[in-house]
Amino acid sequence: MLNNDQIYIVVDIETDGPVPGLYSMLSIGAVATTANEELSSFYRKVLRVEGATQHFPTMKWWKTQPEAWEEVTSEAQPAEVVIKDFCSWLDSIGKIPVFVAHPVGFDYAFVSWYLWKFANKNPFTTTTGASKTLDLPSFISGRLKLDLNMSERKKLSSPLTTGMPDHSHKAIDDARGFGVILRNVLNS
Repeated sequence: MLNNDQIYIVVDIETDGPVPGLYSMLSIGAVATTANEELSSFYRKVLRVEGATQHFPTMKWWKTQPEAWEEVTSEAQPAEVVIKDFCSWLDSIGKIPVFVAHPVGFDYAFVSWYLWKFANKNPFTTTTGASKTLDLPSFISGRLKLDLNMSERKKLSSPLTTGMPDHSHKAIDDARGFGVILRNVLNS
């Protein structure tokens, strides 16, 4: 559980490769949530970073998802604009943000890199630079005493996924879905 001055920010991103900087974040979806309800959301599509390339295996996978690719590449904005808007959205919530993702290692690496590169700050760190993050599969595993391999989204029992939208690879839909899972776990 969080302190009263904190808020869960459940994030999902889409990318064209596995490593920030070498490859680009294509979209970011985020929901601010308490243990009981979603309070606010953010969704933007991001133009590729200059000098970045596209990862062949990732692009091969995107070819199997034409609707999601069309969505993620339409109406994209420069990273500087998206990250500035994201920081403004976080500030507007009025609480200390705690980054939540499934898995945190992938999504946070990209979001942190983009925050430092384009905003010169990371609202998900303390004054000493420690990250405020929560890995959703690890949290599920620990909280519910499940084997870590059984805490992946696809393997969760229906009580934990009740109310979750389809996982569409549209970052806001997927962030909302992980927000539902987080709330269900917190209230189980």
